[in-house]
Amino acid sequence: MPFLKKAVRQLPAILGLLLLVGAIYVIWKEFRTLKIADIKVALASYGVLTFYDRLGTIYAGKKVSYGRVSFASFCAYALSHNLGFAAVSGAAVRYRLYAHWGLTPFQIAKVVAFCSLTFGLGGMVLGGIILFVEPDAVPFFGDKIPRWGMYLLGAGLWSIVAAYVSLSKFVGTMTLPDYRMAVVQVALATVDVAVTAAIVYQLLPDAPGLTYLRFLGVYVASYTAGLAANVPGGLGVFDTAMLLGLEPYLQPPQILGAIVVFRLYYYIIPLFIAGSLFAGNEILLRGGALVKASPNGPRRQALARWS
Repeated sequence: MPFLKKAVRQLPAILGLLLLVGAIYVIWKEFRTLKIADIKVALASYGVLTFYDRLGTIYAGKKVSYGRVSFASFCAYALSHNLGFAAVSGAAVRYRLYAHWGLTPFQIAKVVAFCSLTFGLGGMVLGGIILFVEPDAVPFFGDKIPRWGMYLLGAGLWSIVAAYVSLSKFVGTMTLPDYRMAVVQVALATVDVAVTAAIVYQLLPDAPGLTYLRFLGVYVASYTAGLAANVPGGLGVFDTAMLLGLEPYLQPPQILGAIVVFRLYYYIIPLFIAGSLFAGNEILLRGGALVKASPNGPRRQALARWS
């Protein structure tokens, strides 16, 4: 039946609209108890992430304004954090935006690879620190592997980072960032992971024995497990790992409460903002394309040049 076929074709758009309305309702409802200062702190972590893309575009050899880089970074990370398969979804957003700004596919690939590698470097630096200072804090393995094994694993993580920085000095910039950029890359990633973990740590109630460094071990292991699972926001995997890792210090309701608030601050609200911004940008781009295609296009192209 024609009517039924037409309704089926419109179903994705209707579902998308319902989800958007639902997201608006949830955020509006939660805003009554949210603190703007806490939201700013969570968004500050995304501010650090903008420098991933900034360095990535420099490494790719294409000058892009910091405003555009920030826009691309925020949209890519906020959407990929929630959609899962971060490497693919984040790359798709970056490709759409950076291609419009004049980057070639090869240059965009270099930006994506740079950003993907950066987080891993920070995780390895902090992971090495935890394995040497607080090896028992690592969930699942901390009490099963002997100390010397944990030290060996920590040394291995640091060796990978040291090898990367050393290669960047001797191999040259054709394949790797230069030495100074590699050092900044490692430092930036370390700060980013530490800051994001601190956001979650502040949401937890005080617990005897749960130092920030011990919590950092649980967080890095849980977040890595969530990334490896390739599910939206590490949903289920991150949460379970956090529950098991923090079980000796806190009750499950206390842990889950902090995780829910963290997801709202770090995932849901940025997703709503980034989704709106990205959708608005798409409308402007498509509108600009229609203007260029119209008979009066050459006289009206200035309307879309800023996007």
